[in-house]
Amino acid sequence: MQKARVVQKNIQFRDDIQIREIPRNESEPHMLSSVSDGQSSWNPNLTDTEAFNTPTTQSTQPKYVVIVIVVVGIVLVCAIIGTVIGVVLGQKTKTVADNSLAYNEVCTVDSNQCISSQGLSCSNGFCSCSSPYSWNTATASCTYLTYNQSCTTSNQCDSSVGLICTSTCTCNNSKVWNISTCVCPAGTFLNSSNLCQTAYTVNQSCTIGSNQCDSTKDLVCNNSRCQCDYSTKYWDINFQACKQRLNYSDMCVSDSDCLPTLICPTVPGVCNCSRYLPDLVCNCNNTKYYDPAALQCVNRSSFGGSCLVSANYTCLITLYCNGGTCACPTGTSWIAANTACVTSG
Repeated sequence: MQKARVVQKNIQFRDDIQIREIPRNESEPHMLSSVSDGQSSWNPNLTDTEAFNTPTTQSTQPKYVVIVIVVVGIVLVCAIIGTVIGVVLGQKTKTVADNSLAYNEVCTVDSNQCISSQGLSCSNGFCSCSSPYSWNTATASCTYLTYNQSCTTSNQCDSSVGLICTSTCTCNNSKVWNISTCVCPAGTFLNSSNLCQTAYTVNQSCTIGSNQCDSTKDLVCNNSRCQCDYSTKYWDINFQACKQRLNYSDMCVSDSDCLPTLICPTVPGVCNCSRYLPDLVCNCNNTKYYDPAALQCVNRSSFGGSCLVSANYTCLITLYCNGGTCACPTGTSWIAANTACVTSG
């Protein structure tokens, strides 16, 4: 059996043969590329492993954006700091007269620039009130807090009018606010312990000149007793209060119910004139007199008018009845403007 012989031959490449790149699909990975000119080519050096690697170009654009943002931020911060420093330096170099700055204006700490007459001082860079005072826009000055204003401590409230702090300035010791101060409510009085006490009623003992008697019942302290002003009022046992004395023809129970010039002739009855009252002045005013026949007050006659000789009260006061005519007494003259007789000369 004969063995095949291998004959060595020289292989020659032809220069006129060109190797062309086969177009690839977009979905295939890019295997061959030229870094230098961006054109795809074949590297005949098969031992060059780099020929089969795809060069990677890392994008530096995001880094540039971050750097730009940081730089812009630094510039803005520097600009703000510069502005603040400029304002501060400008304020320090600005000359401000003493007692010229109003409430809440910028000032130099511990200076006299704030208006002291308003109670302002500069302790924190702004004209403000010193504790415990607060700014009062109504008076444009530093004052204590008044009624119903918010507070944190009692020394902020105006104690001179009886205010204390209970989250707001309010009255102390059961007192009530009365326009500008704290007072005891109606029907009470302030005792020696500075507390509001129930006021005394009729005929109870009291201190003369005090307000211990119940003013809601029109009681006053008279002869060390709580009483009505009996010249014009009486004690009404039904209402438990002083009532105005009754006038002519008003229903009454006792004489004390009627005006001092009237009586209560029957029980119950109406206030009427007393039979023993001189001149029958009764409850009529100065220009009238009571006519028992008419059971009412009638006008007195003026100067020269007719009158009853036996009853001077039928003429106006200062006149008298002279022969049935109202006349002035000797030594006086009638002055119409005064509706009275005036001494002559």
